[in-house]
Amino acid sequence: MFDADGTAAEHDARYYDLFTDWRKDADFFVGLARKFGGPILELGCATGRITHQIAAAGLDIDGLELSAARLKVAEERLRGPLAPGSGKAAFFRGDMRDFALPRRYRQAMFPYRVLQELASATDKIACLECVHGHLEDGGLIVIDNYDPSIPYLAQDPAGSERSVEKVGPADETVRRTDRVLSRDYATQTQQLEVEYEIRHIDGTPEHVVIPYETSYVFRFELEHLLSRCGFVVREVWGGFGFEPFGTAGTGELIVLAERI
Repeated sequence: MFDADGTAAEHDARYYDLFTDWRKDADFFVGLARKFGGPILELGCATGRITHQIAAAGLDIDGLELSAARLKVAEERLRGPLAPGSGKAAFFRGDMRDFALPRRYRQAMFPYRVLQELASATDKIACLECVHGHLEDGGLIVIDNYDPSIPYLAQDPAGSERSVEKVGPADETVRRTDRVLSRDYATQTQQLEVEYEIRHIDGTPEHVVIPYETSYVFRFELEHLLSRCGFVVREVWGGFGFEPFGTAGTGELIVLAERI
């Protein structure tokens, strides 16, 4: 699970939005929020990137996040302007495997592959069961994972490195490099690393490395986990345009399931 602390956590939170601006998922989740209604629970809400937009669309939403640094950014963002008629947003710090919030929800959302931050099946089941207990009867859960590519997983991790350079909020130059250090095929996990190389406008350099672990989950494995935890799958999509699962070039595994 991604759970940096100290200086690493501060850098992760500061640059989270800067390096997730390529995501084209906000309209997808806002659309589902409008279609099925609230209140909504967002798991792993990070800096409130999606939370804020759903609240601005007029829905009530709570965000759960483990990182205190990310939550600080989310709460600061919430102090900014929302559209007239906006809904309400609140944030809670907690572990998505074991939490207790004061109300039940119409929908629970896992944007940006949040469930894959749980490395084991035991952790995923604990999370899904906890979410089940927080949903209304007939409540919905939507999970965005990536669709694991077997050819990609079979490649040598040494070729996985990707770097992007951008200008930060204080005009500093920020180069972020993501790399896979290793893969454990028996446990379906990847050991990863995020590296930030920062040069401030006065020329001062900073270097931060954050290790973390994620898992990958195949379609029918995810459907089985949901079934074990009291859900029935209603839809499976391959992208944020509601493309059929397996559509070439989309790369997502998005499942909508109902609490039974």
